[in-house]
Amino acid sequence: MSLLHRFKKLLDGGDQELGREDLLRQVEEGILALRRHGARGKEVFPPAVRVEISAAEGSLTTLRNFVEDPAFERELEARLSNRLVAAEALPARRYRVEAGETSEVRVEEDAVALLGRAIVVGGDRDGAELVMEAGRREWRLGRGPWHQERADDQRLPNDLVLTDSLAFISRAAALFRRSGAALEVESRQQGEFLIVIRKDGSQLRPAMTASGRVPVRPGDRLDFHDGSSERLSVLILPPEA
Repeated sequence: MSLLHRFKKLLDGGDQELGREDLLRQVEEGILALRRHGARGKEVFPPAVRVEISAAEGSLTTLRNFVEDPAFERELEARLSNRLVAAEALPARRYRVEAGETSEVRVEEDAVALLGRAIVVGGDRDGAELVMEAGRREWRLGRGPWHQERADDQRLPNDLVLTDSLAFISRAAALFRRSGAALEVESRQQGEFLIVIRKDGSQLRPAMTASGRVPVRPGDRLDFHDGSSERLSVLILPPEA
């Protein structure tokens, strides 16, 4: 039986938009309603939740911009953390915003609990696949089986082996990190030779950002290169693909 917490609010007769603060509060309360108490009093959550938001047609773009903004997720996590005593990992969030007659927010456990998939394109590992489950927060990418930051380091395996032989790919090339609903990529030893290419063609280098990370979404492509002509790509796909 799925867990479901429903919050419903008509805003001043239904003709006003659901504001950012209202949305944060309702998502926060919906997630807190799904917590359970585990061993030694720890507050435990399902690995992932689905947040379904309905509103008038004119509000959809604004609401989608809210939930796609990384700052929204950071503020939500901070608010949740402030209200918990000893929580296990907070759940990953997936959002769906659709038209409805009333402004409504529904939060329920996500049975799929997958963030997405990553597929290697090119090289000797062409077609290698990583399925990213919401129960984890980090996945390692690199050359060969070990995510070696040092030559003698054989403690952490690569979750996605990009290549076995291409020398321009670092052994500890990059990390995928889950941040709430968002999936981010961080360049490690690959440094500036990792580029995120959006569906619209725009390009970002995680190593050049203030956080060292760049959010990635289905349809984005990661290009690992040698500073010249050699390339190896990783395509981000949705979990249902």
